[in-house]
Amino acid sequence: MSLAVKANGMNTCKTDSTSDDREKRMKEAAIAEAERMNAVEGNMVDYDCPKCKNKGYIAGVKGLYMVMVPCECMKIRANMARLERSGLKDSVAEYTFKNYKADKPWQKGILEKAVEFAKDPKGWFYIGGQVGSGKTHICTAIASHLIKKGREVLYMRWTDDTVKLKAVKNNDEEYGAMIEKFKRTDVLYIDDFFKTEKGKQPTTADVNIAFELLNYRYNNRDLITIISSERTLGELLDIDEATGSRIKQRCGNNHISVERKPENNYRLRG
Repeated sequence: MSLAVKANGMNTCKTDSTSDDREKRMKEAAIAEAERMNAVEGNMVDYDCPKCKNKGYIAGVKGLYMVMVPCECMKIRANMARLERSGLKDSVAEYTFKNYKADKPWQKGILEKAVEFAKDPKGWFYIGGQVGSGKTHICTAIASHLIKKGREVLYMRWTDDTVKLKAVKNNDEEYGAMIEKFKRTDVLYIDDFFKTEKGKQPTTADVNIAFELLNYRYNNRDLITIISSERTLGELLDIDEATGSRIKQRCGNNHISVERKPENNYRLRG
């Protein structure tokens, strides 16, 4: 009886040893394969990552098996892709919160309100008034901050994009596809809203496009809208009360009117 027990014990030890050896070989093979994979150069472009060698993943070992883990650079690449889609790629480096010149109290007030909005965007943001007062700068800085936080932002240059919309107004399919992207985007930044030739008012077609677009976003409360304009909010209400009142309500306290006077135009400074 004792011999049988001893023999069984020996068999058990031998089995355990064999199992340990197999697991060791499997782990060593997994490590070797992970090292081989990590040495391979990838073909991803737009950002050069020394960690994953532009593959987008890093090989590692979990237990006895090789696993693929997304590289940290994928977050950077996602932000770059969002930036590319936004239409603001060429502006974000030039217009930041850091390089916004807030020398005067009114500029400091704009910067503080914009930074606060960008940290926790709720509703809409509107800045209007004096030409050359940094309206585009501050709105681009907000949009850039939101892109870096993972929000989808779309830039709409009012004067250019409304011309395109009006050109296809009689083609329901083409017009619908074009305006839908502005309606539905997570964050919409409209630059130079209702800009016209000096002394002229927006056309009926302009007003209709504005109402269609902003009424949709007004009724979908989770959508963020950022607007810059040479017109104050009061002037918008005079042009079209329906559109202006929606902007005013969604902005709450996040609307700014820059007083029109030459000293507020940085382009005129020496």
